[in-house]
Amino acid sequence: MSISSRLRTKEELLEFIGEQSAFRGRVAGSEEERNCQAALAGRLDRLGLEASVEGAVVPPLSQHILFVHGLTGLFACILTLLKPLLALLLGAVATLSFWGELRGRPRLLRGVLMNRLSGNMIARLRNDRARAALVLVAHADVASSSLHFRPLVKRFTIRREQPGRTLHPGSLVLVAGVVQVVVAAHLWSSPEGSTLAMVGLLGAALVQGALLALAVDWWRSPPVEGAIDNASGLAVAWGVAKALVDEPLKNTELWLLATGDREPDCGGMRSFLHQSAYMFDPGSTFFVNIDDVGRGDLHYAIAEGRWHKSAYRATLPGLAERLAQRPEFSDVRETTLVGTTDAGIATSRGFRAITLTSLVDGHRPGLLHTHDDCLEAVEPETVEKAQRFALELARQVDRFVGAEDEAL
Repeated sequence: MSISSRLRTKEELLEFIGEQSAFRGRVAGSEEERNCQAALAGRLDRLGLEASVEGAVVPPLSQHILFVHGLTGLFACILTLLKPLLALLLGAVATLSFWGELRGRPRLLRGVLMNRLSGNMIARLRNDRARAALVLVAHADVASSSLHFRPLVKRFTIRREQPGRTLHPGSLVLVAGVVQVVVAAHLWSSPEGSTLAMVGLLGAALVQGALLALAVDWWRSPPVEGAIDNASGLAVAWGVAKALVDEPLKNTELWLLATGDREPDCGGMRSFLHQSAYMFDPGSTFFVNIDDVGRGDLHYAIAEGRWHKSAYRATLPGLAERLAQRPEFSDVRETTLVGTTDAGIATSRGFRAITLTSLVDGHRPGLLHTHDDCLEAVEPETVEKAQRFALELARQVDRFVGAEDEAL
């Protein structure tokens, strides 16, 4: 690619990021989220793709889920002094439910809340000769700001993207829940509580109260602009689609998915796979998730997870590793991600998937989920490199599919 072409690409990608960032407050289920997805659908439709925005049923807000757990835990602490047996049972349910929220199941208390409606933008570039599908994924919603995303609070959490176990700050809530249950059991068997038991109960109540306050703060905090998280990912996906319209893939049909409700639990991707997985064969479908590629150094993930790292199927990481050996991508590195992405949800359903993201010194950029995540914070070189890498990865997938067909 010539220098002039790369400059034009940077300008187009920044223009797109600015357009998407102008949809302020595009949290899951909002009108601005739909407008953002509709604007992308319009761009893709003009390119020749078939694009539409479809509804998606997604879980309750995380802020509401935390509120219910904090309120239940705090009530159980107070009830321990009056009805220890009832407090023991209530505290055990709340603690088990919070454990389930962190680990995936059982999620008990969220059952008292209603699901919400969000949406997914789905576009398709038809290819009647295709034997496989490539789905470019980027989430369209943004996160809300909150006190617990500020630098001072982040010091108490482990944010480094690295292999192995990491300590989730919610573990403190689990400890408080266990302490409350133990104290309730102690008071039930021996009504005369010890000083140590009272101190433990007070500490548990403070933790549950802090969780309650955090939920309220998160709920009341305004959304961020989200230029990096994730207008940058949408821009790269659009840029790749634009290039592949001009030079189509031979063996692979291109899809583009702009998920809603990615923050924080991938509700849009879960809904998409629940509604549309029957259209895709896990053996011949590739998901490339593009997430937060606006600042730092480009990385490709090989696994993700909070406690136990779940590895992606080897095909896409292998192709990405091969690409990273080229001189133009020599600074692209592999990583493992803390938490869950849309690629992880696809992997759990048996699909080949990978996430492309950018890190700053091995960390997620510190300005994510803050109001510093704006257009001025975007590094054009990072976005442009992500677009070139994703485009070459798409072509590698197409060659891989073609080679498989020849082998058969």
